[in-house]
Amino acid sequence: KTRAVKAYVASCKGKLTLHFLPGYAPELNPDELVWSHAKRTGNARRPLRAGEHLEDRIQLQLAEMAARPDLIRSFFRHPSVAYIADC
Repeated sequence: KTRAVKAYVASCKGKLTLHFLPGYAPELNPDELVWSHAKRTGNARRPLRAGEHLEDRIQLQLAEMAARPDLIRSFFRHPSVAYIADC
């Protein structure tokens, strides 16, 4: 909303669109869809084993998700974040 941002957007001559989001709107954030998927399908579904670390398990799960571009794309096609692809 600053003058510098407004000037930059104007210099893009319609190639850039700003979407003003509320201060707190997790339902509009694709990251929240990633974490929701992770909780529904992985780490929250089974307890840690003796000596196992949550951080290691989460890193592994995120790496497995990253290896599935179709899954990642699906988060950005979700209706709640349609504003992202609104071009």
